[in-house]
Amino acid sequence: MPQKQTMIVLHAAPVVWGKIGGLQSSIPALVAAQNCLDGVDAAMVVTVANTAPPVDVDFPVFDRKITVESNGRLNLPAPFDRPDLVVFHSTYIPAHAKIAGELQKAAIPYIVCPRGGMTRRSQATKPWKKRLGNLLFFNWIVSNAAGLHYLTEGEVASSVEWKLPRFVVGNGVDVPDESETASPGRSTGLKFLFLGRLHIEHKGLDMLLNACSIIGGELYRAGARLDIYGPDCLGSAAVLARRINELGLEDVVAVHRPAIGEAKAELLKRADVFVHTSRTEGHPSAVLEAIAHGVPCLLTPDTNMAEQVALAGAGWRVEPSVDAIAQRLLEIVTSDRTVLKTVGKNARRLAAERFNWPLVAGQCISQYRKFAA
Repeated sequence: MPQKQTMIVLHAAPVVWGKIGGLQSSIPALVAAQNCLDGVDAAMVVTVANTAPPVDVDFPVFDRKITVESNGRLNLPAPFDRPDLVVFHSTYIPAHAKIAGELQKAAIPYIVCPRGGMTRRSQATKPWKKRLGNLLFFNWIVSNAAGLHYLTEGEVASSVEWKLPRFVVGNGVDVPDESETASPGRSTGLKFLFLGRLHIEHKGLDMLLNACSIIGGELYRAGARLDIYGPDCLGSAAVLARRINELGLEDVVAVHRPAIGEAKAELLKRADVFVHTSRTEGHPSAVLEAIAHGVPCLLTPDTNMAEQVALAGAGWRVEPSVDAIAQRLLEIVTSDRTVLKTVGKNARRLAAERFNWPLVAGQCISQYRKFAA
C-alpha cells in the first residue's frame, strides 16, 4: 500500500516552558526536527498547566483540552484534527488518559514513549503512588496503545515488560560548529564537568564525591577540579556543599547554580572531561550535548550511553562503584593529554554521525509509519 504523501504527527507531552531538564528540551527539539522533514507535519499538545510557549517555537502548540467533535475529528485546526499518529511522552500524566479516551472514540492510534518511567527502578520510587496510578489509568493507556517507543536498549532491558510492538530510537542533539567545540587536554589543569539535576542518588553524586576524596591529593597536585552544575533537588545542593567540606574537597570540587543557554555552551567549550556516574537514566541530553561539543565522557553503564561512547573511543565506561570511579579519574589525570584531544574528536564524530536531530527525527518517522492510521 503506498504511503500517504504527508504524515501528520501529534505529540502529547508534559513540557514546562523554561524549566531545566532533558525532557523539557528533547521533546520540543524532536517535534521541531520532525516538522522540518519533507512530508511531515508535527505539532505538540502540552499536557500540564503551562504558560505560553516561547516566541521562537516554530511548530504548532495546543492546549491539553482535546475532545472529539461530532464529525469525528479532534477540536484542533487542520491537519491536526485528524493526525495519523499521536505520541504520548512520559508517564503518570492524568491528561494523557483523557486524551487517549478521545483518541479511541475517533479511532486514532497512539504510541507511548515512557522516557524511563516504566523502568523497575522508577516503579520502585514512590511505589504506592505508582501502583495507584497504574490501576487508575496508566495500565489502561499502555494496554490500548499501538506500540511503545523506548530511547535505549538499556531502557528496554530495565523496564516492566508489555506484550506490545516496540522500537528503539534515542534522543538527538544539535551539533555545534567546530569553532564552538571544546579543546580537551589543552588547558594547564584538567576541568571535569557535571551538568544535570542534583539528584544525589539517581546521578550517583555520592559515589563521585567519595571517589574524589580518595584521590583528592592527586587531583590537587595535577591542578584538576570538578565543577557540578544543576538545579537543586530537595535540598541536595546544600547537602553536596556540606559533603564537599566534610571530605576536605573545597580546593578541587564545587557546586554551582544551573547553567543554561550560552553559559552552558561556554562551560562545555572549556571542559576537558564530562562526568556522569548515574545509577539510572533514560537517554541523557547532557551527555549528548557533551559529545556534540567534543568533550570526552566518563560514564557508568546505567547512563545507557557508556557502551556506545566507549566503543566509539569517545570516552570511558566505568563501573558504578567508588573505587572504580576513583581509579578511572586517576588514570585520566595521569594520562598523556594528547589522548584527550583524540577522544574529544571521536566524541564529536559520534554525535554528528549517530545522534544529530535530522537523523533521529527521520528514524522516528520511519517507525511511526508502522503504527499510523
